[in-house]
Amino acid sequence: MKKKLILLTITLVIFCIIGFKIYSDAVSVIKHPLISSEANIEVKVNNGDSLNNIINNLNSDNKIGNTFLVKWYIKKHNLNTNIKPGIYKISKDVSIEDFVSNLNNGKYNENSVKVTIPEGYDINKIAALLQEKEIISKEDFLSAINVYNLPSYIKKDSKRKYNLEGYLFPDTYELTKGMKAKDIIDVMVKNFETVVNTIKTKNNITLTDDKLDEKIIMASIVEHEAEASSERPIVASVFYNRININMKLQSCATVEYVLGVHKTVYSDKDISVQSLYNTYNVSGLPIGPICNPGKESILAALAPAKSNYLYFVSRFDGTKAHFFSDNYNQFLKDKKVSESNYAKMSK
Repeated sequence: MKKKLILLTITLVIFCIIGFKIYSDAVSVIKHPLISSEANIEVKVNNGDSLNNIINNLNSDNKIGNTFLVKWYIKKHNLNTNIKPGIYKISKDVSIEDFVSNLNNGKYNENSVKVTIPEGYDINKIAALLQEKEIISKEDFLSAINVYNLPSYIKKDSKRKYNLEGYLFPDTYELTKGMKAKDIIDVMVKNFETVVNTIKTKNNITLTDDKLDEKIIMASIVEHEAEASSERPIVASVFYNRININMKLQSCATVEYVLGVHKTVYSDKDISVQSLYNTYNVSGLPIGPICNPGKESILAALAPAKSNYLYFVSRFDGTKAHFFSDNYNQFLKDKKVSESNYAKMSK
């Protein structure tokens, strides 16, 4: 009887020790869920990432404790799981609640910089802007652009100026000074994928990689040619109509991309420049995108308006609108009005 009592006591002590250890570990994980030999841990949140995604990624990198307990605590205490994209520097000593709060509120480190990439910026302009914001030098960014491992849907073509042109989605990003070029590109490309997949799902559109590439080329032209947002689908229809009858696109935006200079009016010499991007010379689409289009231009390229229009010219009346026509004679009349309006504006 005495031996049984001693054995029971020892068993209870062992269970108490194990229980205390489990409790102690649980408290430790709740207080400090992150694991690192460094003072801070970098956490990258892309558009569309969920809190569970981030926790799983940290677990894969061995940078977080008991993920089951972390997820249980978040659910048990009904913590806000809405998180904001960005590159975070989070202290390894942060609690679960503070960790989640940082992701909720977009609380980045002191070296973070909010950068807005305008719709229609090409890669050279993006690189210059990142340098201006002291994120990374233009040269380093462009070097990374040229060696980036392209996703399957991006066409690799040595004749293109930049294979990534068209796929760095224009948006507002929270970046970090000294950030690696690859990480910046990853965030922008991931954003592109999220936006395109949303458009495809919402509009029940199915596309092969080759077709997506063609649509992004078209979207990049629409981005520069359509000034009024409501006209983007109509402008897209004009170019598709031209392709359907083997008529050259003759887009001044493609000439601008080749010359690297914006002009209100391009000369005959300008439009005769030899380039696979110049649609005054080449038939059909240019060899690649000429800028990085926004969501509305991508949607216009994927779902253009139905029209018989073959021509358009800016009204130059302050509305940012265009005259559209389906015959050359009407186009000439519209062009005359356009030139008259432009002359008045130029005075």
